[in-house]
Amino acid sequence: MKKILFLLSTLLFSVSALNAQKAEVGITFSALSDNIITRFGDNYLNDSETNAGKSFTFGATYLKPLNKWLELETGIEFLQSNVSIHSIINTMSGGLTTVVQNGTISLLNIPISVRANFLKYCFVNGGVVLDMDVSNKSLIQTQTGLGSLFGVGLKYDFKTGISLFVNPYMKIHSFPLSFYTNQEHLLESAIRVGVSYIL
Repeated sequence: MKKILFLLSTLLFSVSALNAQKAEVGITFSALSDNIITRFGDNYLNDSETNAGKSFTFGATYLKPLNKWLELETGIEFLQSNVSIHSIINTMSGGLTTVVQNGTISLLNIPISVRANFLKYCFVNGGVVLDMDVSNKSLIQTQTGLGSLFGVGLKYDFKTGISLFVNPYMKIHSFPLSFYTNQEHLLESAIRVGVSYIL
């Protein structure tokens, strides 16, 4: 509960620190994901393989222009992804068999990124992600921590103040402080679509 309050307080502080003039708010949904579970470092040996399946993410976004081509973007998102562990074990008869465990990862995250606009309809975005693992029972190590994101996108602004955007991106969750801890990390790649409106 303290972690949720910390994440929400950080979001509210980020938003309240900005002047709301010409800011945009919107909703987003991510699909067409291709996720993996990765470890940094090459000193980990195990007779199992951990895979991440498809995920979905939905959330709210807040955009604040910093100048004519640069915007600050934050918000709050919920992600859920399937996970499976394939383990090779010895049977009582002396043979080998594969045992599969299935589960899910559930993350609440706050992205804080900068969006650079160019060529009228294009942008790139990158920044950090504050993650909190809210999984009931996860098969992998907790993903609570600091992550990072990078993406490219297309945006179209209507005269009514509504904007539509498509944003393929990559995120690494719970970015490692050491590359030799063998901590498991969700590496997420997906396509985010969203609609926003100028306040």
